[in-house]
Amino acid sequence: MSNHAVANRYAVALFELAQEKGLHESFVSELELIKAVFQDTPELMQFLTHPKTELTQKRELLEKTFKGKVNDTIFNTLVVLVERKRIDLIIPVVQKFKSLSYDAQKIAEAFVYSAKPLSEAEKDQLSVLFAKKVGKAKLLIENIVDPSVIGGLKIRIGDRIYDGSIKGQLDVLHRELVSGPRS
Repeated sequence: MSNHAVANRYAVALFELAQEKGLHESFVSELELIKAVFQDTPELMQFLTHPKTELTQKRELLEKTFKGKVNDTIFNTLVVLVERKRIDLIIPVVQKFKSLSYDAQKIAEAFVYSAKPLSEAEKDQLSVLFAKKVGKAKLLIENIVDPSVIGGLKIRIGDRIYDGSIKGQLDVLHRELVSGPRS
């Protein structure tokens, strides 16, 4: 079985437990915290995946790092992943869980590229407008400042891109000019 399929199974199981307990939002935030810890501390992953490190040492480190700071269900999932030598799948598990949770709540993430930072009011307007277009109840807007956009906005929601940037318009114009007249 591929690592992707295994990560999906763990994520689905964790999602079902979160659903039973009604703890989607807290699980998402706690899993994001765990993801950040693993991304910011590569030594943690090295220690937990090292074949010569005893399982008891790995458990002790998990307890010191996460016990009491995350839900017991999430902590137990981490322990199972370590015991089964699958802790390297924690990032894909978190991403899949987040995707499942957002789908259940009719939420989507939107990455908005702009030349300057957007205000909260502008983010709210974009959320309302584009949530309807993609059939979601709510969009979580992450603003990415990219001076190459020049002006306007470029919005990515899942695999859809809405490009209303000046750079995008210039690129279209350039392609049309290079390809010559249409016959």
